[in-house]
Amino acid sequence: MKTPAWWQRIELILAPIGYWERAFESHPEAFWAKGIDWGSPLMMFYTPQAAQQIIENRDKHLGIVSFPGELTAIFGNNSVATSEGDRHQILRKILMPPLHGKLVRDYGKLICDVTHQVMQQLPMNQPFLAWEVAQDITLQVLIEILFGSAQKERYQHLKNLIVSLLNLFAAKTTGFPLLRFFPKVLGKRNLGQKFLQTRQQIEQLIYAEIAERRTYLEPDKTDMLSLMMLFRDEQGQPLTDVEILDNLLLLLSTGNESTTAAICWSWYCVYRNPEIQEKLLQEIENSGDCSEPISLYRLPYLTAVCNETLRMYPITMFILPRGIKTPTEIGGYELQPGNIVSISNYLLHRQENLYPEPNKFKPERFIDRQFSAYEFMPFGGGIRSCIGDELALYLMNLILATIVFNYQFKLADNQSVKPQSRNAILAPVGLRLVKQDC
Repeated sequence: MKTPAWWQRIELILAPIGYWERAFESHPEAFWAKGIDWGSPLMMFYTPQAAQQIIENRDKHLGIVSFPGELTAIFGNNSVATSEGDRHQILRKILMPPLHGKLVRDYGKLICDVTHQVMQQLPMNQPFLAWEVAQDITLQVLIEILFGSAQKERYQHLKNLIVSLLNLFAAKTTGFPLLRFFPKVLGKRNLGQKFLQTRQQIEQLIYAEIAERRTYLEPDKTDMLSLMMLFRDEQGQPLTDVEILDNLLLLLSTGNESTTAAICWSWYCVYRNPEIQEKLLQEIENSGDCSEPISLYRLPYLTAVCNETLRMYPITMFILPRGIKTPTEIGGYELQPGNIVSISNYLLHRQENLYPEPNKFKPERFIDRQFSAYEFMPFGGGIRSCIGDELALYLMNLILATIVFNYQFKLADNQSVKPQSRNAILAPVGLRLVKQDC
């Protein structure tokens, strides 16, 4: 785009959808994304062919680029997201099991129970912010997965601090990664000082929990903290306390924000489409055993609704960038060392040859066709894809099914909700709903 970089950054903060759609109109396959400051020129691609080329990286021309200080301000330099090479693979190997397969399925009753608990506390016929309610559900579930229990007073305090930290970060940065001077600004005003103080309080709580568990660590525990503390590498070395802290903060922050956004968007999409809501309710009623979480999770139309939500509102608007190490060609563009490339899954999901009428919410498209990993990628792809994708989908499906089947909701406002930048994601910040009498 010919617009100056400074104006593109402002537009990306204030009108993110307009920024991406304007780029798409003038550049149907790729463009230099000057509005995103990752420290080097960044070219954004959004065709399946380019996505496959970048993710597979068969010629090894691409490497990992460093995270901006905006994100490491929250989860440090030792998490699975910021680590590279063998350390990245080790951390991924530790963190993946509790977020996939049988262990995730075992969380089904927990997810449904927490959803009921939060829903039953909502007052009748009074508007509520969808974000706050979805975040409450998500954080309670995450704390249970990470620590093995959400009832301990320390964990409830931790939950409140995480909410404060993320709200402070969102208020400070608006978008990501837009403010290269973030660390400098962070410490100058009351908002920045409060952010640092809140993070320090979180550190103290987690370190206290680690120290307490070291006195009696149970080898059969499957919560994330226990698994990280029990791990030993080939030399018999454990993870450091800082590595444990940073990975817990990564999951509590990015895992919570992204899943909360996906859940809110699913509510928005369903409750503004009465026909889809009714069809979804009928499928749940006809499924037989609505009390069995895994049966709900496997419902085809429910899955299609969640996938269509993630197509229209993917977790992030682009995947983690890769750096060009040697001269290479991607999608017909010649790129040089020092350039950075990424894939805009937001624009990929709006390719009309893949998704006819892309601006319409049509769950049936995921029943009529199976999309490849390079055509539908709400969680990124390759070795840097989101490690919590399966858990996020499980949460989305079960929370939506539990609410649609057991409660009566409506949108508090009939107006469309425009996506807004919140930290690293697109969020329906002002979405409000109302619980009604059944």
